[in-house]
Amino acid sequence: MTTFWKLIYRYILQPLLMQLIQQQAKKKPNLKEALDGRIGLWERMDEALQQRDWNLPLLWLHAASAGEILQAEPILRQFEKENVQIALTYTSVNAKRWLESGSTKLPDSVIWKDYLPIDSHFNALRILAKLQPNALVYVSYDLWPNLVWEAQRSGVPQFLVSALVHQGSWRHSNLIGRSLFSTIYQAMQEIAAISAGDAKRISESYPKSIIKVVGDTRVDSVLSRRDGVTAPDFPKTWNKANVLIGGSIWPADIVCLRSVLLEALEELPELRLILVPHEPTEEHISEIQEIFSRYPIHLWSQGQREEFAKARVLIVDAIGVLSSLYAKANLAFVGGAFTTGVHNIMEPAAFGLPTFFGPRFHNYATAVRFVEDKLAYSVQDAEELRSSMMPLLKEPDKAKELGLRARNLLEQEAGAAQQCAELVRPFLLNSGNP
Repeated sequence: MTTFWKLIYRYILQPLLMQLIQQQAKKKPNLKEALDGRIGLWERMDEALQQRDWNLPLLWLHAASAGEILQAEPILRQFEKENVQIALTYTSVNAKRWLESGSTKLPDSVIWKDYLPIDSHFNALRILAKLQPNALVYVSYDLWPNLVWEAQRSGVPQFLVSALVHQGSWRHSNLIGRSLFSTIYQAMQEIAAISAGDAKRISESYPKSIIKVVGDTRVDSVLSRRDGVTAPDFPKTWNKANVLIGGSIWPADIVCLRSVLLEALEELPELRLILVPHEPTEEHISEIQEIFSRYPIHLWSQGQREEFAKARVLIVDAIGVLSSLYAKANLAFVGGAFTTGVHNIMEPAAFGLPTFFGPRFHNYATAVRFVEDKLAYSVQDAEELRSSMMPLLKEPDKAKELGLRARNLLEQEAGAAQQCAELVRPFLLNSGNP
């Protein structure tokens, strides 16, 4: 079956996929930027690999986007004090921007970080020959078939950590998807799944998979970042206020939030809003400014000016600062769940904030569990948001109690990164030179 899929993917699917991506890039600036960012990749790699110490093992981690970088970070930290060199690749421009923002501080042992080359057969052969890794770790879900198959053929131990397969994903629900991914899971030395449900869906594609349920490494990352965060200085008027933060919000989230937040600002004089767009484009910032124009507004980029103290609404027109701002809030709305899926709800939970989000949250195991345990709220529309959020805004003590319960649950789930590192470590420390 593997031979069949190699032929189909290499000579039909991958070329067609590449054509589709190039067409989509004409309409999607982020995709075009990611493609353009791969220009000069091999030269950058050659320059970086001059730091390679061939007497030390090399661990290669691959992550799709910024969220998966967060999942990879605590695993990197596990090897920070060991004689291991690290290569880090990513797929999307969001990962590149996240790293450039300085939000994730990589250890000095990371000798190369860059986009993963397009998944052609030749590129897979070329990057494996250059890196010669002792182990290759994929974070969460971003598995590139040509790379997986060639790494398997070359005898490179491969691992999938923080593994998840969404309910209804074509990887599991579709016969063709299960068949293709059975050849990919077969190549994994071991798989560390986020939840029992994820493990079950993977095993249904390839029953012989060696799978452990260890949880989400992002928990370790979020808790570590929380413990090391320096909360920004706010005016006294804000420190004494009841503060609601909208984190990583999209225009679709604003549609739901708009009437509720305007009503809350009117009814609750002590309420302040922090609104953090997922993509702080000029268009999105202007839209938010127009909606809340009847109230004093301050932009994050304007710094600590007198207007900040008087403002009722803070709009964050920058990236990389959201996690520190959760420390200044009492209640959170996390965006994304009216579009592709809810973003990181662990960060507000880590700071003890009750959290709200839209209807698309089943892609996120922690969100599912929090909703089931009534520690977070998924809402379908503005009316549902109003009925569940307003009581907590009016009763801060009740909101604080709920948030503390969510924080305690999150803290109980720490430790996945150490377990994932223990899977990989024997293949690094007991291996010979490449």
